[in-house]
Amino acid sequence: MPNQSLPSTDVVVTAVGAVTACGASTADLLDAVLGGAAFFRSAQVPLVAAPLPVARGEQPAQARVFAGHVTGDLDLTDTVGARTARALSRESRLLLHALNGCGAGPVADTERTGVVLGTLHAGRGEYLAIHDAAGGTGGVNPVWGPQTGYNAPAAQLSIHLGARGPNLTLSSGTTAGLDSVVVGARQVTDATCDTVVAAGVDTLCPAVLGDDDGTAVPEGEAAAVVVLQNARHATGAPLARVLGTARTTAGPGDDQAALTSAADRAIRGALAEADRSPAEVRFAVTASGGAPAVRRAQLTAITCLLGDSVPVYDAAASTGVTGGADGTLAVALAVEALRRGEVPPGAPEPGTPLALCLAVDAGGTASAVLLGGEVT
Repeated sequence: MPNQSLPSTDVVVTAVGAVTACGASTADLLDAVLGGAAFFRSAQVPLVAAPLPVARGEQPAQARVFAGHVTGDLDLTDTVGARTARALSRESRLLLHALNGCGAGPVADTERTGVVLGTLHAGRGEYLAIHDAAGGTGGVNPVWGPQTGYNAPAAQLSIHLGARGPNLTLSSGTTAGLDSVVVGARQVTDATCDTVVAAGVDTLCPAVLGDDDGTAVPEGEAAAVVVLQNARHATGAPLARVLGTARTTAGPGDDQAALTSAADRAIRGALAEADRSPAEVRFAVTASGGAPAVRRAQLTAITCLLGDSVPVYDAAASTGVTGGADGTLAVALAVEALRRGEVPPGAPEPGTPLALCLAVDAGGTASAVLLGGEVT
């Protein structure tokens, strides 16, 4: 029998934040997903957040793309000061807004606070801007150079927090955002850190986007933050508990059976670590990167293990495919649902509702996180 009296890990979630096309909070995200709302529109996308001044009449044309655009005010002058705010990349702006939205800020125990970030495209806008300038007569903003690195947003997050613990950037495909939570939870479990800010971020880039042809889930941009802490030393009220995590790979080949096998083993691994049964899972949240084969594999694995009555949500239907943010958004969405008690009706009543988060990459890797409400 599964052990429902003792947690399988000492990791709790004490804060979640998200900035998406749906709005600037996890509440906005959950409302959109539950309501089936989609936030896609055609709009211009600047290549960089800190462009150089241009003469009147020389403003370069900006491409219009159909996507999940973040439209809110991203000014951070009151948070980081005017000089720093002007130099931040769009990825860093989204991340810091997501962090501010969940109430997290500079930490007290800087040495034992880490950052793990998932991203697939950080810095590509600045990289392309430098490339374009090198081939013409335009200048280069000095802030673009440091922003071309994949790890620049994670570094900015650590600087803002004052965190001096491990700082990792993961670019592991569709699973990157969920992997940030898996790796962060393990850092807390093995006492490397008392607090880890697990996050995911990616933004839109006009150079690689075009008008939607209606055949795929549109791209989107987003940032999500999940604050993980040791339950015994938590400085915030727990919203949920990380019960189990798993990462697997299907090995060579990306056929449907291999993807389904990877998803199946990731789910089983998370359940086994938590010592919980499939019947206790109330709902699932997935990240598929918009790939139809991945989506089919996820649904097949979930249905076979958890039953066909378990609802499955995917934020991408509302936000667009957000790259490294997809998996972290899945966790933020699940925690918000557990916190608000917005779990689907009609499922078995365990001691507390459990939520499964599952990400699968078309290359054959899969990650899973099992969450429980804090009454676990």
